[in-house]
Amino acid sequence: MRTATDTIIFSLCVVLFIIGVHQTIVFGIAYSYFIFMLSIGLLFLYKYRKAKALEEEKNREQTKRKKKR
Repeated sequence: MRTATDTIIFSLCVVLFIIGVHQTIVFGIAYSYFIFMLSIGLLFLYKYRKAKALEEEKNREQTKRKKKR
C-alpha cells in the first residue's frame, strides 16, 4: 500500500507543477504561487516517506542479522 500512496503523492506533485506552469503563463506568478507551494510540499512529503521507508528497511535488516547470530 505504501508504494501506491507514494505514487499518488508524486503524481499529484507533477500535476500541480504543470498546472502551476500553465497558470503562470496565463495569469502570472502571483496567481500561481500557491499551486507551486502545494507541489513543493507534496514533493517534500514524498521524499520524507521514501527516506523513512529506506530507514525502516535498514532497521529490519539489522534486526534480522542480530537474530541470526
